[in-house]
This record gives sequence, structure tokens and C-alpha cells, in this order.
Amino acid sequence: MRKAMRRSNWREIRQSKTRFFSILGIIFLGVAFYVGLRATGPDMLKTAASYYKKQNLADMRVVSSLGISDKDIGIIQEIEGVKAEGRYFKDINLSKKNQIFRIFSYDTKQSMNRAVVTQGRLPRKPNEIVLDEFARKKGYKLNQNFEFTADDPDKAFNRQNFKIVGFVKSPEFIENISRGNTMIGKGSIDCFAFVLPDNFTQAVYSEALVEFRNLKNSEAYSNQYERKLKQNKMKLKNQLKQKATESLAERKIEQQVLLDQEKEKFQKQTALNFSGLSSEQFSELAVSHPELAKQLGTIEKQQEKIDSLAAPQYHLFIRSENPGYSEYEDNAKRISSLASVFPWIFFLIAALVTLTTMTRMVEEKRNELGTFKALGYRNGEIAEKFLLYATLAGGLGTLLGLAVGFYLLPIIIFNAYGQLYNIENVVTPWYLNYALIALAVSLVCSVGSAWIVLRYDLQTTPAILMQPRAPKNGKRIFLERLTFIWGRLSFSQKVTLRNLFRYKQRMLMTVIGIAGCMSMIITGFGLRDSIGEIVTLQFDKLWHYQGTTVFKAVPSAKEEETYVSELNTFSNYQDHLFVSIEAFTAQKADVSKQEISLSVPKEINRLDTFLSFRNRKTGKIYSLDDKGVIINEKLAKLFDLRKGSNLEIKSVSGNTYSVKVASIAENYVGHFIYMTPTYYQKIFNNQPKYNTDLLLFSNEPSKRIEDQMAKQLMENPDISNVSFMSKSKNALKDTVKSLNIIMWVLIVSAGLLAFIVLYNLTNINISERIRELSTIKVLGFYDNEVIRYVYRENILLTLMGILLGLFLGKIEHRYILQTVELDMTMFSPDIQPLSYIYASMITLFFTLIVGIIMYFRLKKIDMIEALKAND
Repeated sequence: MRKAMRRSNWREIRQSKTRFFSILGIIFLGVAFYVGLRATGPDMLKTAASYYKKQNLADMRVVSSLGISDKDIGIIQEIEGVKAEGRYFKDINLSKKNQIFRIFSYDTKQSMNRAVVTQGRLPRKPNEIVLDEFARKKGYKLNQNFEFTADDPDKAFNRQNFKIVGFVKSPEFIENISRGNTMIGKGSIDCFAFVLPDNFTQAVYSEALVEFRNLKNSEAYSNQYERKLKQNKMKLKNQLKQKATESLAERKIEQQVLLDQEKEKFQKQTALNFSGLSSEQFSELAVSHPELAKQLGTIEKQQEKIDSLAAPQYHLFIRSENPGYSEYEDNAKRISSLASVFPWIFFLIAALVTLTTMTRMVEEKRNELGTFKALGYRNGEIAEKFLLYATLAGGLGTLLGLAVGFYLLPIIIFNAYGQLYNIENVVTPWYLNYALIALAVSLVCSVGSAWIVLRYDLQTTPAILMQPRAPKNGKRIFLERLTFIWGRLSFSQKVTLRNLFRYKQRMLMTVIGIAGCMSMIITGFGLRDSIGEIVTLQFDKLWHYQGTTVFKAVPSAKEEETYVSELNTFSNYQDHLFVSIEAFTAQKADVSKQEISLSVPKEINRLDTFLSFRNRKTGKIYSLDDKGVIINEKLAKLFDLRKGSNLEIKSVSGNTYSVKVASIAENYVGHFIYMTPTYYQKIFNNQPKYNTDLLLFSNEPSKRIEDQMAKQLMENPDISNVSFMSKSKNALKDTVKSLNIIMWVLIVSAGLLAFIVLYNLTNINISERIRELSTIKVLGFYDNEVIRYVYRENILLTLMGILLGLFLGKIEHRYILQTVELDMTMFSPDIQPLSYIYASMITLFFTLIVGIIMYFRLKKIDMIEALKAND
């Protein structure tokens, strides 16, 4: 008998494949989405960490005002567990192509920042060079000549003509948009390149690459790594600070010894005494022996230079200051944030649908349950069929979901970011904790639902179970009491409404299931709107200027006049505005340190031409006054600030100041504070330094024109940098494009879930009412009338689910925005009306697909077989 029971269990799966696969499919979607979103963020970070470790990315770079000597390398390596390597680099402006290359020294001895060859090979001879992979996209080819003879005025290289032998990627530059800034040309680096160290003429290294042994086992981006790196940085900074004075004394002694030797040699040759030579004697010497006077003047200048030598200043740069390093981490965290809501909605819907499905299955097998109980089978043996059914469906769905979620989904999302970063070979490990959570939840949804349904029937006597369950009593519905409405309805409409409210469980399950799917589709479209809109809002509606010029010091009236004359030569130039920009930070107990840009316009009456300050909700325009400052909305939200509140900010030097909030303006990228010159003087007791200029053009310049303007302006020795907003705008656009792929994954998954929910519940609806449908066919209803009889209910339930989903989607969208947003960003909280329409149409489309499938099933109803059943 035991064998027959097992055979019956497996036969049940074969006979109800549709039901089995619907449970499997819904569990599969929930698990795949949960583990996929949970794993993608960590996978992205692990992939990058693996790449950094393989290529041995330096933990830190050290730059000195006097260059890095071998002694400096020795000083750095005096700290236990620290390794350092010197490296040369030089920025070259290719004037003919208006491109700036940063050329690094590189050879096989270099152990840090190892390059990845994508085509060709590394340089072996002095006349060979390898270029950035990004340069290949700009048209450079293997075996091509690379020359900058006219662009090396400082003679920083022993040769200026090279042969391109390869293209490479570097762990130092993981993003494909920026290569950093420079003090020459247009102010931004286009590509990097590597040549052998012997090609450089520099006496000292440009920088030192540093790695710490105690970070070898710490993974990049981890809290442990960041904490240890900060400790190491402070330790090395103190070491270099102590050695700076000693280094200065040693340098002076070394140079003085060489100069004294030169003086002694000069005295022997000329019989002139340096210490006893008066100014009159020097004048006479200049007339009689001009060459000797010239040599003497050179020696004196060298002496003055030695006497004025200052202690070297060391600047330490950690990995997060590499282009793209921190941004990559932010994008990975955004993906992980999505996993906080969406998968649980999948699981909730899976639990509801599985509960309905198992309820129907148990209902169909009531007679069989009673028979087995009458034959003496124990409850555990009887329940085995249903629990096995649910376990197999849930278990197989979980395994498939784990495979797709841990492998396929991270690869899809990672490839979406492929155009932004040059990291390859995504690492997709399985995470035991996520797998166990997914397995536990899926089994609760499937097996737990089966057990809840079975528990009641297994306590019932065999005699009752072997009898059909009495049909529900018909009840008057609320609309019947509204006679002025009820009386106007047709017979079919009345039947439809009665059936909807007669089977309340099925109605609720259908409405909640569709509403859950609908809410996720709306959230997907809403996130696309919110994230995609910030590009237009920030760079077109709020920021009107297109570029900025940064001066080394506040320009004099004459320098400003020369600069403005240069601006007037540009065809699209419209206006400019000088501002003072300083960096500050703000922090409180439950909020991490926030970087804030404090800006003071020189002429506040002209500021609205370059920037718009407005209230996001009301559209009210704000203006600067001497009573307080204007801050951005996200900063106000983080620090719980309102109009009239005070915000404490800290300067780079560590001084703390308090500013009063006059207005809170719409902004989506970064934090800012704007104030008038008068208020600045009141707070800081000092005059603002207008070292930055905002540039406004009548039309947005093309990339080529931007480069030409930047190059022309950078020829001014007083200017340190020229940048254009298009670079930030394009970078944000690329990020948005990548996130759009993730949104479509969400929308498609939610759509598939909606299909499974609708199909499963419609199938149950027809199965429950097979006798009723057969009866009305016998009574003379045509096939199309029977189909409309069922479809009206489905359409009404779908519309009810869509209406509820619209409301839930708005709430879900807002919650997700708060989760996904970083401290430095704010997304638009508005969903476009079209997104609601698209989400509704997708849900209705799947309703139509289910309707078409069910049309053929309804046509095949065997009336005689259905009506023969013992009722």
C-alpha cells in the first residue's frame, strides 16, 4: 500500500503539470530576483577587488613639492610593512590633435599598478610606447608613429618619437569617461601612455606608489580595508612630516657642498674672494670681465636658492581619489538597495497564489483524502502527497532561481555598466546566507501554504471528507440595495457582480496579486523617470552655465580685462560671472560627513542668469539676501533643516562656523551653500576671493569647440583649470542608461509574475466553476457568451488590481527612492503620467494573453463529463 501511495504522489504531478509549473515559476521569479539583486552589488565589488588584487593596484600615491627622491622612498619604507616604488610621469599636450596624454614610466620591474594588455605587447625598447585602450577608440593603431617633438618644451624626455606597440588598461583608471585633470592645455587628460623609465630626463620621481602589507588580506571597498587604510595614511603622514625638516637640512647640506666646490674652483681660476668682494668691485668686474661677472651672478643666485629652500610638502592620495573608484562603489550600493523591497513583494505574491492553488488542489482531492483516512492511512502519510508536491515545486523553483539569480542577473547588470568601466570577468560566487534565506522563504511560501490548507481537512472525519463540500449560500451584495443602480444592470452584469463577491478569497488573491505586480511595474517606470529626469532638471533647468574657469589666484583688474577680451573672441560666448568657491564639511551624530561647496557670487543681481533657485514643489523663485544662505534640498533633509534653522559647517583648516538658512532650493547633484558677499564678510570676517568664473554661452558648444576654447584659455598662465559641464552631464547620462537596463529587468520580471498570477487564478476560477459553465452551455449559451461570462470577471478584477496597484506603486516608488539615493544625490520624486499608462497597458496585455489561452480551454469543456460528477 505504501508503494501505491507513492505512485499516486508522482502521478499527481504528471496529471497537474500546469499547476505544478505555475508554483515553480512564481517561486523561481521570487528567488531569482531576490538573490540576483542581493548578489549583484557584492559581485561588482568583488569583481573590482579581484581585478585590483591581480593587477596590484597601489593603496596610495605620495607626491612631494620637491619631487620624490630615492631617500624619500627609503623614508616611506622605514615604516614596517610598507613598500614603495618611484614612478615618473609627464603631461604632454598634442597641439595638432588638441589631446592631452599623461605619459607614465613603466617596465617589468614595476610591481604595482600592473597594466592589462588588450592588444599588442608592453614596451621593450626605448622607442616603444603603449597607449590607453581608450586611445584606440580615438583612432590610434598598432605600429603607428607617436610623436610630440614640438610639444615637449621642457625636454622632459630623451626622445619624442615612439612606435605604438600595444594598447592597455590600468587598474588606476577603471572608468571610461575621465582620466583626471592637468595644469596644461584644456585642463583635462584624454588618455594615458607608458614608456620605459630611461626615456625620462627628470632627476627625481614624480610620485611614489605605496602598498601596505596589512591590507593584503583586506578586500577593496570593505569597511576593514577603508579603516586600516585611513590608519596607515595617518601613520605615513606623521612619518613624512617628521622627516621633512631633516630632509630639508640634508638637501641644503648636499647642495651647499656642491656649490662650495664650485666656488672654490671659481676662486682658484680667478683669484677672487667671494666674501671680500664689494658691490663696487663687482661693478668694475662686470665692466672689465663680463663673463666672470655672469658666472659670479649665477653662483650667487644658486646660493640664494639654497638659502630659500623650503621643507618639502608631501601630499598623500588614497585609492578613492582615483577616477571612477568611488563612483563604482556608489553604483554597486544602488543595486544592492533595490533588493530591500522588490523581492519581498515577489515572495508575498508567491505565498498568496500558492495558498490559493493548494487550497484548490486539496479541495479537488477531498474525496481521496477521506478514502485514504477510511483505509487507515495516517495523517502524515496522506499529507505526504501535498507536501511533496509543494516541496518539489518550491525546491526546483528555488534551485533554478538560485542559478539564474546568482549567475545570469549579475552578468546582465554588470554588462549594463560595461560602457562605463573597463573591468571585465565578473565574479559570480554563490552566497550561502542569501541562498538559505531564499530557500527558507520559498519553502514557507509553498510547503507552509500546503500545510495551512491541509491542517483543517486532516482533522475532519472520513465520512464528511468523502461528501462534496456544500456550495456557498448566495447572499445579497451591497449593490442590490442600491435599486436605482441594480435595476439598470443586465442579467449578465448582475451574475458577474454576484460571482465576484461570492468568491471573496479568489477575488482578494487576484486583486492583491495584480496590484503587487502592477506596483512593481509602476516603480520600474517611476525609477526610470526619477533617475532619468535629473540630467535635464540639473543641467538645463537649474544650471544654465556651461563651463567654469579656475584661476591660480584672484585676478587683478588688468588680468581680468585680458581674460574677458579672450572670452569675447569665442563665437557663442554670452556672459560670465566671477564667484568665490570654498570647500566645507558638515556632520552630526546620525549623519556622515558631507562635503559642501560654498559659493559667493561677485554680482548677486546677475546670478539668476547662471543659476535658478526654486522651490521644487511650488516653483517659487528664491533670491540671495544678506539675512542668510540658500542651501539645497537634500542637505536640508539630511540635517533636518528648515527656513530659519542654523547649520554648522567646518572649514578645511578645522574652524567651525554657523550659517542661517534663508531658503531651501531644488538640487539633485552635490551639496551647496550660496551667500552674498556681505553675509560672507559677516560670518567669516573676511572678503571672499573670486577665483572661479562661470561661463555662459548662447548655444551649448560641441566637444571640439569646448576643447579649442579650453586650450586657448589654458595658455593664460594665471588660469589653473578650464572645465565644461558637458563632461559631468554625459557621465550622468551614461549612468542613467545603465540603470535603465536594471529597470527593464524589473519591469519584465514583474510582467512575467503578473502573467503567472493571472493564468493561475483564472485557471483555478474555471476549474472551480466547471459544472456551472457546463450548465449554462447546456441551457443554450453560445461559446462566446460563456467566454464573456468569465472574461467580465477577469477584466473587472484586473481593473480593480490596477487601481490598487497605482496607489501602491506610488508608495513603493517613494520608498525605493529613499533607499537608492546616496547622500550626495536626490532623485525627482515624480512619476510621469505616461508611466502609469504604460504599466496599466502591460498588465492589460497579459490579461489579454491569458484570455486567449483560456478561450481555447473553455471551448473544449466536456459538458457531459462535468455534469456526471457526483454533487
